[in-house]
Amino acid sequence: MVDSISRITSALESARELTLEAAAVAASRLGESSYHRYSQSITPEGLRSLLNSRNSREVRDGMKRVASLMACDDPTINLESYFADVVKNVSSDDVKVKRLVAIYMLRYAEKDPGLALLAVNSIQRSLSDPDPEVRSLALKAISDIRIPSLYPIVLHSVKKAITDVAAEVRCAVGFALLKLYREQREELTDDILPLLQDLLADSDPEVVSSAIILMKEAFPDHLELLHGHFRRYCGLLPQLCEWSQLYLIELSVKYCKHFIPRPILMDSSDAARAVPLSDDFADIPFAIYDVSFHPDLSMFLDSLQKLLHSQNAAVVVAISKAYFELSPSLTFKNSKATDALVRLIGGPSIADGRALIFQCILVYCAVDPSTFSRFLNKFFLLPSDDTNTAVAKLKILSTLVDLNNVKRVVSEIKYYIINDQRPAVIQEALNSLAGCGQLSRSLSLHITKWLLTRMVDSISSASLDSFVSVLRSLIQENPAEHLHTMLNLSQVLRTENYLSGTAKAGIVWLFGEFSSINFTICPDVLRILIPNFSREPKEVRLQIVLLAAKLLSWEVDNSKNSSTEVGAFDIDNSRTAQMARSVFYLAKFDDDFDIRDRSRLFCSLFDNERYEIASLLLQAPKPSSIAPMALNMSSSANASSFASLGLDPGMEDYLSFSSWTFDGDADESSALRVPAQTKDYSRMKTSFSSSTFFGGKNSDDFGGTSPVSETSDDVHTQSSRGFTSSAGRKYKLQSLDEFFSDIPARGQRRRRVLVEEESSDEEETSQEDSESDDTSISSSSESEAESNIEVNT
Repeated sequence: MVDSISRITSALESARELTLEAAAVAASRLGESSYHRYSQSITPEGLRSLLNSRNSREVRDGMKRVASLMACDDPTINLESYFADVVKNVSSDDVKVKRLVAIYMLRYAEKDPGLALLAVNSIQRSLSDPDPEVRSLALKAISDIRIPSLYPIVLHSVKKAITDVAAEVRCAVGFALLKLYREQREELTDDILPLLQDLLADSDPEVVSSAIILMKEAFPDHLELLHGHFRRYCGLLPQLCEWSQLYLIELSVKYCKHFIPRPILMDSSDAARAVPLSDDFADIPFAIYDVSFHPDLSMFLDSLQKLLHSQNAAVVVAISKAYFELSPSLTFKNSKATDALVRLIGGPSIADGRALIFQCILVYCAVDPSTFSRFLNKFFLLPSDDTNTAVAKLKILSTLVDLNNVKRVVSEIKYYIINDQRPAVIQEALNSLAGCGQLSRSLSLHITKWLLTRMVDSISSASLDSFVSVLRSLIQENPAEHLHTMLNLSQVLRTENYLSGTAKAGIVWLFGEFSSINFTICPDVLRILIPNFSREPKEVRLQIVLLAAKLLSWEVDNSKNSSTEVGAFDIDNSRTAQMARSVFYLAKFDDDFDIRDRSRLFCSLFDNERYEIASLLLQAPKPSSIAPMALNMSSSANASSFASLGLDPGMEDYLSFSSWTFDGDADESSALRVPAQTKDYSRMKTSFSSSTFFGGKNSDDFGGTSPVSETSDDVHTQSSRGFTSSAGRKYKLQSLDEFFSDIPARGQRRRRVLVEEESSDEEETSQEDSESDDTSISSSSESEAESNIEVNT
């Protein structure tokens, strides 16, 4: 009795555990949290038993647990110890299990090549599976195993799968070749190139997408591969995947510049005046002009219009770059590419890449500001803009500013300087403000006065260097107009103690340059600085030494100009020379070797009366610290052209424009692009389905994606030929009339003729039963027919 109760209790407990486990697994289909709790309860021993189970559901649960451990990278469990248990499931009938096994092998196959090679046979058998998803998955799995001894097998499998009737398998071929190229490079170039040509000739857009990616990475300079497919790809471009669209646009731009003639610009007032498009985007000799494109180039540019509303920002940027390189400014504006770029920077979906788009717009504006001048309000700063975006916007504003909108821009920039707390944004806003001050004398005086007020009143010490740098650039442009500003700066040097070393050094340098304009106020500045020379920062002491040398050099030159006798300057009785000698004497004992060496150099020049050499060293004109942001596209824009724009290195490489190299005949160019024959592997299908019936002609109406259309003659030929199923049975297509002609007319029932044969008693009994059944059926049908006749009469 006790044994029976214990058995029942243990059975109930095991049933309870199974029920709870099944409930957790079932709940996992409704939510991830329930499955997560269930997977956490799987022990390492239980995981091994799940992987070796005969139940496909348990194997799937085990592989899910392995995938979750791989994702979280749990160090407490050594997943490499489960390699044999996982790899044996590569022959599972469950596609999801195969996919998870392939992911596992991708990470751990290199650590145990021996066991990985044992699974290759099972993967190779999957390459002949009837399910195309299984075949593509097997091809992906075998190409993901980075074992050098396996590369010949992978290449052989790829060559067999390239003629597969399923598009997804041929697409996997392209990516498998890409993985082989990344591992072997030049060793497999001769084997990959013919296979790439077959993929490029494929009629399916999915396969062409993988072929374009392979070509962009492996053979970007083999543009001749696009000859026979260029026109077809222009129509196929919207059907490709997003990243293939990006690569195809970049390859097509290079192709157009190598094999298609330039556009011709014709003067609207005089049709006889026509010039080819220059490499300089803004170099157009006509005010109003018409553009004549080569038909193939026009076809490519028209195909890009369909992609301007793409959700991939990189595609839109590539389209804008294509129009910018291949067409004049008028076509670029009318292409709506500028509108698409402005739409992108206003959307919330590309927050991470918005700064890169702004850099691209900055290049366009630097070459020709009129392309984005109507979108000025879009480049005003928002509170949500990050630092990189804000800096890029301010650079764009500095290129778009002109006499018509300068007041609005200056007002906005002042607001950013006062309210923004980010040093990089304040620095760029000050640079933009300096650019606005270069437009007119009145603006320069207004901006310098405002900057000086802000610097004295309530500016933080962190921004003083930027303020002084902008003041230097504005005063340096027209020093004679800024005498009042220089007097105010001398007062700042005398009274203010909050100036940083760099800011104070910049002001001292500015007085040294201003001595050539108004010499009278500069010696007094030097007199103020000498008593505190030893307590000044290093950069200030260095500038004081330079100021003393510059003042002495200018005084020597002025005395020579005012006196007819050469060498009449009395250096011993000059107050400026006495102050300069005091500075040089203090500098000889300085801790910094640079200051000591410069003081000795200047002492040697002036003591030996080498005044001409001193003038050449100290009075040479200095370039402005803020250069205008404009690019010259007369040659191709390269990395050195973008130095003033401050672009990221990656964007400099991407936006480098190549020159137009084609100079041949237009007819010869068109002959290169004679359409090549495409390969439609869907005609090799032998199973009976709607796709094989319609042959791709109206597949779009039924949800198909076959890009190749057949004529009515092809469909008629195919229908008369018939179809063969995978089981070997032959079917012949029939029209509706042929189908209904086999149905007999109503009322003409074929009478059954019974033939009696000699048989055993059981057969006679069964035959009599069947005859009686037939007789009852026939009698009932005759009675129904008679009743119908009576009703009709």
